[in-house]
Amino acid sequence: MSALEDLSKLPGNFSGIEKGESLLSKFNIPITHFEFDHVEKCTDGRELERIVQVLRSGEEGWYPELLKCAEERLQIVKPRSKYLREACRVLEKRDLTKDDLDEISKDLEKFLLTADKSDRELEKRKLKSVDHDIKVRKCIKEFSEKQPSNEKRIASTDYKSWDKYDPDTEILKMDLEEERKKQEALVNEETQKKRKTKKCVVFNKFSTEAEAVFFSEREREKGNECFKVGGYEEALEFYTRSIESKVTPENLNNRAVTYLKLKRYREAVEDCDKVLSFEKDNIKAHTRKAEALDKLGKYKEALDNAEFVIYKEPNNKYVQELTERIRNKCFTELKKTRMKIIEID
Repeated sequence: MSALEDLSKLPGNFSGIEKGESLLSKFNIPITHFEFDHVEKCTDGRELERIVQVLRSGEEGWYPELLKCAEERLQIVKPRSKYLREACRVLEKRDLTKDDLDEISKDLEKFLLTADKSDRELEKRKLKSVDHDIKVRKCIKEFSEKQPSNEKRIASTDYKSWDKYDPDTEILKMDLEEERKKQEALVNEETQKKRKTKKCVVFNKFSTEAEAVFFSEREREKGNECFKVGGYEEALEFYTRSIESKVTPENLNNRAVTYLKLKRYREAVEDCDKVLSFEKDNIKAHTRKAEALDKLGKYKEALDNAEFVIYKEPNNKYVQELTERIRNKCFTELKKTRMKIIEID
């Protein structure tokens, strides 16, 4: 059978390519739903998504006003819908400004230095041999069942020895023995004090700096997660563990803001001071210290910190409002202070 005969047997309406099903038929949406009245009142996010898909496809025609109305309604009913996301191309190097490129370069250099330092520390730790041959502790003095023998007592029938007995001499011996014991007790006490004040080696639970940094950052991230959901007590525990592992301005700043949430303002000021000892121009530390001092009623110090932040970041709206509020409190305090006038004859 030839190819022409085979083709002649095919149905007349067969074109070789099957026509795809339209989105309107696929979603089974009534045509009456494509009206402004229905779209503006629709509360079904899934149906609105399908209406937007159909209108964007252009299969049933192009209706820009209706499409805009459907997208606005979908934004209200289902704001996180994937059909509201705008596709944008990946930024390339030529799209970035010089400041952005410098910031990225600094971040990369910092990351590479940190990674290189961690690798070198781990290599040193791998090559270093540690001896663990520690001698078994022994008792300083061996236990003996034999009790020390006391001085021989004079028998009641030994009259010759009683004649030689001098009570004054014996009393003097007892006084001397008591004085000797007192001196020994003082010497022992001084020795114990010296042992306590003597410097001792404290072993870190982390064998390398890299391990300490890793654990500190991990605990800080856990604290951030708790802080986001309002678990301030748990966040405080994680931040404290992070600080115990490795003190950084970041974990101190995080614990300071947690103290603010828990209304523990004095502790917040202490943590901010520690941050400023590392970085004297740290904006977050100055801001949080100003907030804590404001709550403690130390308005002059709070104003100094807030004005420092304004000097560094003039467009910081939050600190502008905080500064204005503290200034008003300072003005109120000045109003309350009255000068006493004393008349002199």
